[in-house]
Amino acid sequence: MHFIRNTVLLLLTSFVTTTLSAQTNIYDADIDLFWKTFDSVHTVKDAGQQLQLIQTMYLDKGTKGLKELARIRNWTPEKFQKSFAAHPEFWASIRPNTLKVKARKPDIEKLIAAYKRLYPSFKTPAIYFTIGYMGTGGTTTQTEVLIGTEIGSSDSTTNAVGLNPFLQGYFKDNQGILQIVAHELSHTQHKGGDMEDKARTNLLGFCIAEGLCDFMAELLLQHPLKTPYMRYGKEHEKEIWQKFKQEMHGTNLKDWLYNGVDLGYFVGYAICKSYYEHATDKAKAIDYMIKLDNEQLAGLDKFLAASGYMQ
Repeated sequence: MHFIRNTVLLLLTSFVTTTLSAQTNIYDADIDLFWKTFDSVHTVKDAGQQLQLIQTMYLDKGTKGLKELARIRNWTPEKFQKSFAAHPEFWASIRPNTLKVKARKPDIEKLIAAYKRLYPSFKTPAIYFTIGYMGTGGTTTQTEVLIGTEIGSSDSTTNAVGLNPFLQGYFKDNQGILQIVAHELSHTQHKGGDMEDKARTNLLGFCIAEGLCDFMAELLLQHPLKTPYMRYGKEHEKEIWQKFKQEMHGTNLKDWLYNGVDLGYFVGYAICKSYYEHATDKAKAIDYMIKLDNEQLAGLDKFLAASGYMQ
């Protein structure tokens, strides 16, 4: 009986492990494909031939996730070629970090398991690790997480000389791929999380959507996020809020989001954190925030009021 019991436990453990691995659907084939293409491009001098190699070896042969991200961000061979020529030190320095991503699969599976504990309704997305030309760290569809691994895996060892100040600051603070994965997971869970229809919400809705992702990432990682906007936001919180509350019902994002400063991420994070901290039922608070409809503007105002932030 002892043997039978141990055998059954072993089979159950194997089943659970295999099922978890299968459910996470983590795809990293584009990383090796990229570096194979990168090396091939550097064996030829003809610009036209380089472009052809990037198209046929990488963009045409990539995973479904790579093709989707290339479509969303309008990736072209010319943009890759320009980046290779302009930033050779960066590309040389980032290769080891991108190759280490494969070893982080167990950690990503733990993130997903932790998310399911916090939010039992979690629907596991497919996660694709692709490599772009420093145009995006990540984005999502409703069922996919698409990571720009050259940004997501960066850290203080990455050579950022000549890059824009935002990337230099991000690389300095970033602690590896898990932070961006933890952030993007939430975009696949809440209504409109991929923010495809940007005309149906306002600045407050955008900032809550992004801030929720940062707040959930902090819960999953169990440590504060280190980003330039988090650091600056905490140091200047009151003055930031005074400006934000005058603009939050408008639709102009340029001073708050996707501009290399991104203080709107901090504002949204601070609102969500305040709501969570004021809630007596934490699980119910998470469920409410994830299910919050960013297109229902009155509901956004109600959520802000309930958060008690800056009141």
